[in-house]
Amino acid sequence: MVLKGGYWGKILCVDLSRGETSVSTFDEGFARKYLGGVGLATRIIYESVTKNTNPLGPGNVLVFATGPYQAANIASSGRCSAAAKSPLTGYWGEGLAGGHMGPELKRAGFDAVIITGGANKPVYLWISDGKAEIRDASKLWGMETCDVVDALKEAVGDAKATVSSIGPAGEKLVRYAAIVNDKHGLFGRCGLGAVMGSKKLKAVVVRGTLKPPIADPDKLKNIYQDVIKRAKEVPFTELNRVHGQAASVVPREENGLLPMKNWAIDNWTEGAAKIGTPRMTEELQIKPWACPFCIMGCHRRITNPKYPSKTGGPEYETAAMLGSDLLIDDLGAVVKANDLCNRYGMDTIELGAVLAWAFECYENGLITKEDTDGIELKWGDADALVKLTEKVAKREGIGDLLAEGLRPCVNKIPESKLYSVEAMGQAVAAHDPRAFFSETITTIASTRGSCHVHGFAESVELGALLPELGIDETLDRFDANKKGYVGAIYQDIAQFWNSLTWCMFYFFSGVTLTDELNLLNAITGWDVTPQEAQEMGERIVCLQQMFNIENGMIPAKENVMPERLDVPHKGGGAAGKVVPWKDILNEYWDTKDWPKGIPAKSKLAGLGLADLEAKKVPSFKCQDYRE
Repeated sequence: MVLKGGYWGKILCVDLSRGETSVSTFDEGFARKYLGGVGLATRIIYESVTKNTNPLGPGNVLVFATGPYQAANIASSGRCSAAAKSPLTGYWGEGLAGGHMGPELKRAGFDAVIITGGANKPVYLWISDGKAEIRDASKLWGMETCDVVDALKEAVGDAKATVSSIGPAGEKLVRYAAIVNDKHGLFGRCGLGAVMGSKKLKAVVVRGTLKPPIADPDKLKNIYQDVIKRAKEVPFTELNRVHGQAASVVPREENGLLPMKNWAIDNWTEGAAKIGTPRMTEELQIKPWACPFCIMGCHRRITNPKYPSKTGGPEYETAAMLGSDLLIDDLGAVVKANDLCNRYGMDTIELGAVLAWAFECYENGLITKEDTDGIELKWGDADALVKLTEKVAKREGIGDLLAEGLRPCVNKIPESKLYSVEAMGQAVAAHDPRAFFSETITTIASTRGSCHVHGFAESVELGALLPELGIDETLDRFDANKKGYVGAIYQDIAQFWNSLTWCMFYFFSGVTLTDELNLLNAITGWDVTPQEAQEMGERIVCLQQMFNIENGMIPAKENVMPERLDVPHKGGGAAGKVVPWKDILNEYWDTKDWPKGIPAKSKLAGLGLADLEAKKVPSFKCQDYRE
C-alpha cells in the first residue's frame, strides 16, 4: 500500500557499535496501524528489547520519531517523540519535546531514527537530506547542552540545523537525565538522556530542506486556515503566549493541586504568588520562545539580565517541583536551578521529588550534614537547591545516590518510604490527584510511570471534552464516578496525539478531535474516524502495557497511590478529599479489558496485536515493516 502523504516511509537505522547506517521502509498499512511518533517507537522497541536488556547497555534501542503532522507547516507540529527502555524505572520510557527536531527530521527525508549499540568514544550523528554520518564528538564530551548547540551548528556549517544533545548529567548516567532540543525543548522524563550517555552519543544534529509529501495541499490549507483562526480567538491562546505554563501556579495552589512541602501541607499562597505569574512574567521580562509554526510560544525566554539564563525559563512543573514542593519562594533560585538542569540535561520533575525526599529525611534526622558535605537541607533554602542540583548532575557526594532516583534512595533508607512520592519508580509530577480525581490514572497507571500528560484526563474537569467519543459534559473534580472510564479514553487519545505528533495545548485552544482528524486526513489522504483514532491510541497503550509486564511489572503492585497522597488535606482547595483510587483503577482496567491490569487475549486480537509475540527477537535488526 503506497503512502500518499505525511510520510516518506523511511526509517534511518544507526548501529553505533559497528559505526554503520542503513535505511528501512514501511508501508501505509504499518503507518495507519501505528501512526508515527511514539506509536512507531512502541512497535519497534517492543519487538527488540527484552527483560534481559540493560537500559544502559548497547542492547537498548533509542528511537526518535515524527508523525504525519511534521510533514505540514501547521501550528502544534513542532514536536518530536523519543523512546527507549527507561533506566529510571526499567519499564517503558518515552518523551515528547518541542524545539525543531521533529520538523527538521521530516524535512531531512526520514520519519524516524533508530539508534542501537554503543560507540567506543563520544560521537554525534549528523543527518541531512537523506544522508547520515557518525562523527567524532570527543571534544564535546563534558560540555553543557547550550554550548553543544552552538558548537555543532558551527561544525556542520548551518545555523538552521537543530541539535538534540545531552549534558554532563547524561554522560554521568543520572537515571533521570534529559535530552535537550535547541536550548528550550526537552525530552525530560524517563532518563532518555542517560540512554544517550550510555551509548556515548553526545548529540543528534539534523538539517532538512526536502519537501514532505501532502496528499491534498489545497484541502489542508483551507481546513488549517479555519482551525487556526478559531484557535487564535480562544483566551487560553493569549494566556499561554504571555504567561506560559507557569500561569497555573497560583490557581493550582488555590484548588489544592500544587505540591507543597513534599505534598504534605495544604496552603502556600504567598509563596505561589512569588514564583508564579504575573510576577514571573514581569520580573523576568519574559518573551515567548516558540517551537516552529506555533502561535503561542509557551516556552520562556528570559530577557532581564538580573536573571541570567542560557536556556528556556521555568514552566509550571519546574516552578512547582523546584519551588513549592521545597517551599522555595526565591524566583532567582528557581531560575538558576532550572537553567542548570537544562544545561546539564536533567529532569526538573524528578530532581524536585528526590530533593524533597532528601529535605524531609534531613528534617527527621535520617540524613545529616555529614551525608551532605555540610549543606543544610532546610525547607525554603535556595542555596541548598542550587548546590544539590550541581551535585546530582555531577554525581558528587550525596548527589551520587540522589542521581539514582527515588526507589534506590528508599532502599538505602527504608524508614523514608513515606517521603517518596512515586508510582512505578517515577516521581509524581505537580498534579495532586486529591484535587482532580481524574488525574488518578495518569498518576498511578501511566505506562511510562507516574505522569501528568500521559492521558491528561484533568481536561474533563476543566471543560476540554471529547464529544466525538461520548465525553460531552464537564465532570465534578471530586466525583469519582466515570473517572476510570474517562482516564482510559483520554489516555488513548493522548497516545494518538503523541503519535501524530501534536502539541496538546491546542486542545485547550479549542482545536477539537474532529479538527485534528480533518487535518490528518488532508495530509495523508485517509478517512480516519474518531473511533479509529481512539483505537490507534489504545493499540499503542496496550502494547506498552505488554512491554512493561514482560519487563517484570506486576500491575497490582505497581499501580498504587503513594501513601502521602492517600490521606486528605486538612485545608486548602482540596480539604478533606480522599481519592477512591482502587475503585477508579478497577473501572479503568474494566474499560480497557485488562483483568488485574493484564490485557486479555481477546483485547490483543481485537487490536491486531495477537501475533506480535511470535515475531519478537532478542536484539534489533534493521528491517522493512509491512502490515
